[in-house]
Parts: sequence; structure tokens; C-alpha cells
Amino acid sequence: MRSIGREIAYFEQGSRLKVQDFRRDYLVSPFALTPQMLLLISSLVYFVPFVAGGFQYVDIGGRKYDFAYDLGTGYAIAIAIACVVAAMVIFVPRRQNFQIDNDGQGESLIIIAMIAIFGGISIANPALFSASKADVLSSTGRFQYIFYNTCIIGVVFGVLSGWKQSKFVMALSCLGLLFTLYIGHRSSIAITILSLLYIRYRNVPLMMMKKRYVIGGLSAFFFLAVYKAVYSAVKAGNFELVGQKIKFDQLSDSTLVGLEQFVTLAHLDLIVKYGYTLPCSNLWLVPLSFIPFSDAVFGKDGCTYNEQVQPLLFPGYSGGVAANIWAEFYANFGYAGFPLLVVILSLACVAIEAIIRNVRSAALKAGLIVAIIHLTFYIQRKELLGAFISAKRVILVALFIFGLVYVHRMCFPQVPAGVMGPGGLRRDHG
Repeated sequence: MRSIGREIAYFEQGSRLKVQDFRRDYLVSPFALTPQMLLLISSLVYFVPFVAGGFQYVDIGGRKYDFAYDLGTGYAIAIAIACVVAAMVIFVPRRQNFQIDNDGQGESLIIIAMIAIFGGISIANPALFSASKADVLSSTGRFQYIFYNTCIIGVVFGVLSGWKQSKFVMALSCLGLLFTLYIGHRSSIAITILSLLYIRYRNVPLMMMKKRYVIGGLSAFFFLAVYKAVYSAVKAGNFELVGQKIKFDQLSDSTLVGLEQFVTLAHLDLIVKYGYTLPCSNLWLVPLSFIPFSDAVFGKDGCTYNEQVQPLLFPGYSGGVAANIWAEFYANFGYAGFPLLVVILSLACVAIEAIIRNVRSAALKAGLIVAIIHLTFYIQRKELLGAFISAKRVILVALFIFGLVYVHRMCFPQVPAGVMGPGGLRRDHG
């Protein structure tokens, strides 16, 4: 009887340990910064203009128009949010693992070299210094994308590796991001900040976020919004105009100019209001987007969302209108497109997070983390194909860094630290 009792006790103890391991591995707080939470927050950020009821825009001729959101858009927003919340319940997240190899010197050196090389190529491109956004976009090529992504990866890499051991990499990466901001690309800094927040709050509730982080995040958001209104003047050297735009009485207008959420929501509003359906779609190209350099042939058939929507629904708008991922799926599948989109993004992020847990390379983890941000936050103003291409680009940069280090280690294997002593190599004969 005593032996049976001991066996039962051992069984109960083992069961408790298994339950504890399961909780430690799986039961992350529902308020942690999971991919679904990121998608929910980004959706709320881009849906919040609906509360304002509308906005005012300026056409090419300088005339101002009032744009009012339709009531039916609110119904579409509610369905989209419900789909994301349902995904948060269905896709139970595992605890993320951010442990890395201690030896990241090789990856660090490659990141430094890539920033120096591709940063130099970008600096040598005079069109990037133009005050015209069109000139900047037309002159942005693969080398620039490599530079932008390497800078983002460099900062995230430094945080994963420990900033004390990666001071130079982080400093150089931050300088690169500031140069990117000067060029006119605010998204690189925003994506970097979101990637760092993902690392910090992926396994802990957002309610534990410190006040200084909240204040810092809101300040960065405000700065990036204002910067859009003044960056052309900064590049043109017209600092008098910059001073006028950041005056207290002009600050609210400058901030609203930089808030793209109003125009982004207008996509969904017009699509829902008029029941617009895309004549053709490039969604079938999404599975092919992972092939390197495949994006060179995409978008030439006139089937991108923006090419079909902007001339028809925004004919007189004076600037670019980008896209709206919810509007794209509604225009293709109706309301059924909302759960379909959430499932696609959730499955993609589940796969990426599984890879993050099982790799030890800081550079590769960094690239995968940034890819998640592309697919959950920055996707709001993109088409699905464009979001996957952006994610692919940063992953390829991370793979390149990891691959070079891996090849070097295979060709020049290091002697294990345990058998290297002050007198040279020692042989252990047991």
C-alpha cells in the first residue's frame, strides 16, 4: 500500500510539474504584445479617426473639401475588430524566447560593414536629398532598402545582444535611422520602436508598461506626425517655414497633416459606401513574394489595389493615398475578407514566432521580429502583397548576415573554449 501511495504521490507531483511547464510555456497574458495584440492596436489607431466623423483635405488646385465618414463604415470597423479579438482567443500564444548565442561579434561586424557600404551608396545618391517626395521615391532602390533594413536590424540586434556589448553597432544604426528620417522615411524609426516594444512586452502584460515608455512613445508619435509637415522645408533649407509650421497656433494643423490615418480610413469608407469591387487582384502573387527578387515583376499588370483605387476614388487628392489592407480585402471578398485576412496574418506570424523561438542568431531573430511588425502594424497602409514583400526584404537581409557568419564558422571552425588554455591547445584523453 505504501508503494502504491508513493507512486500516486510521484504521479501527482509529475502532473503538477507538467502543468507548471505548460503554463510557463503557453499561458502568456492575453494583454501581452502578441502579433494579434499588435494587429488590434494598429487597427484601433487607424480606425480612431471615425470618432472625429471626417476630415478636410486639399486637392491639386488648393481647394479644401470636407470629407465625412459613412455610418456603414462603423459597422465594417466593428466586424474587423471582432475578427482580431477572436483571433486573440483562438491563437493561444506561446511564451517567446529571446535567448541568443553569446558570440555575436561576427554578425556585429557584418552589420557595421553593410551600414557603411550601403549607407555610402545612399549618401552618394543626390536624388535622396531632394525636397520632392516623388524624386525620393523614384530613386529608392534595392541598395536603399538594404540600408534601411540593416539599420533597423542593427538597433534590434543591439538590444537582443545587450547594448553594452553593442554600443558601436547601435550608435551607427541610430545614425543611419536619422539619415533615413532626413530623407523622408519615417516608417523606419516607427518600426524600430515597435520592434523594441515587442521584445520588451511580448511575454508580459502591457499594463506593466512604465509611464516613461508611454510618454516616450506618444512623444515619438507626435514628433513623427509633425515631421511630415516640415521635412520638405528642412531638406530645402527653408527653416523659416519650419519655424512657422511648428508655432503653437500652427502645430495642430501640422500634426494633422502628418496623421495619415484619416486618409487611410477614407479608403475603407469609400469602398464600403459605394460597394466597390476590384476588377482584378494581385493576391495570388502573395505566395510567390517569398522568392528573392520576385517583386521586380510585381505590380506591372495594373492589378495593384492602389493603381485601381486612387484614380477612381481619390481623383483630386494632392498627395499619395497609399492603401488600406481592410479595404483591399473588402473590395475582393466583402465582409468575408476580414476574417480571411486575420487568419492569413495570424498563421504567418505563428510560423515566424516559431522560428524565432528556435534560432539563436541575434541578427536572424531581429529580422524576424521586424517582419512581424510589418505584418501586424505597418500593414494598415499597405496591400497584402506589399506587406509580405517588405517582410521578405528584412528577412533576406537578416539571412544574409546570418549566412555569412555561418559560412565563416564552417570554413574556419573555432576551437572550443574548454580545450584552449594559456599554454595552447590541450588534448583531453579522458
